[in-house]
Amino acid sequence: MDKFEIVSSNFLELASEQRLRILSNLNSKPHRVSSLAKKIDVTSQEIHRNLDRLSNSGFVRKGTDDHFHITTMGQLMLSQMPLMFFISKNQKYFSNHDVGILPLKFSRRLGVLENCEHVKGVTNVLNIWKKIYKDSKEYICDIINEFPPGMDDVLLKRIKNGTKYRHIVTDDVDEHDARAEDLKKLGYYDLIQKKKIVRKELKSTGIILILNEKEGGIIFPTNDGEPDLRHMFYGNDKIFQDWCMDYFDFQWKKARDISRTYPR
Repeated sequence: MDKFEIVSSNFLELASEQRLRILSNLNSKPHRVSSLAKKIDVTSQEIHRNLDRLSNSGFVRKGTDDHFHITTMGQLMLSQMPLMFFISKNQKYFSNHDVGILPLKFSRRLGVLENCEHVKGVTNVLNIWKKIYKDSKEYICDIINEFPPGMDDVLLKRIKNGTKYRHIVTDDVDEHDARAEDLKKLGYYDLIQKKKIVRKELKSTGIILILNEKEGGIIFPTNDGEPDLRHMFYGNDKIFQDWCMDYFDFQWKKARDISRTYPR
């Protein structure tokens, strides 16, 4: 069998809501047939039939105490489900948004977004963006190609209170003409000279990312390559936070230093 036959065979065995629920329950702890039937609300006969298929595929095994246990193979297959859940739940979104721009090592980990809140509407997205700035205490990191009104004041208050700020601006950044003067009044360029703000510049990634030490939000581009401010995936669990920081650090290493401490 070639690799596609092997994978399709495994997918076939998992192409059942009941079998996926059985694996999920066994991943928590071993179960007897009767307890699985009660938990999943199906007959014991159905559980027996599905356990036979999962056993023959190597995903579960029966112990000497009549409890069924998930195998390493079953755990590995189940660990890939978050990616499938995330893609399936957001199928309509992905029909007109481009996630293929992510480096492979990040797209393969997109399952970490499974539990993220899908924030919809420009106003709601900007409110979450501002919230991430406002809630920060230790640090803020972001990759942005535009500066929505009302963000700078919130951001600079946090920096002046000791929050560390690493900032990647893309070379296609869109900002209003008066922003440089506004930043000067707020003390932005003084903070750069004091190294309270560390900036780098990068060719556009098509992605906007904002995170602090406990939460983050990511905005993907539409199929035309422009970040879509109508949608954001927001989360505050550790695994998503780690993904965001890994992606930021990946881009930070690629970005160019900005030596100037004055406006463009």
